[in-house]
Amino acid sequence: MTIKEYNECVKLYGDDLYRFALRYTGYGAASEDAVQDVFVALWENRESVDAARVKGYLMRMLYRRLVDSHRHQMVEIGARDALRPAKEEYEQHTDFELRDAMQWALNQLPEVQRQLILMKDLEGYEYKEMSEITGLNEQQVGVYLFRARKTMKKILEDYRK
Repeated sequence: MTIKEYNECVKLYGDDLYRFALRYTGYGAASEDAVQDVFVALWENRESVDAARVKGYLMRMLYRRLVDSHRHQMVEIGARDALRPAKEEYEQHTDFELRDAMQWALNQLPEVQRQLILMKDLEGYEYKEMSEITGLNEQQVGVYLFRARKTMKKILEDYRK
């Protein structure tokens, strides 16, 4: 990969990667760091990366970086329930209730399911692309997506009660 190809990758895919990371983390600074780390890794491995398949490479790297970061946070927090805001907080901010509830429900999902929902429903990836990025086969992608949506529906129904 040449310097010109690298710079073109940054222009073409930087915003998409940032948007994906932001939806996953919910924090701009953490998203910027993750995307920057991915582009640093691309530069360091530029000799072995095929320029024609760079988007998949970048998404795989970002996916792995976000999963690792999330695992580290879970260890620091000690429990997932610490992520659940008090119900009263939602009642005070009704304009943001749906968005916040959806983000909270996403945070309750296992990592793989959360990533797949973000890739499919928010970014519009096809099953084949999602399979390449996550290392799952296409059938597993479909099963995990089904389970994730079903779980999110239950989480949101239980929360509203």
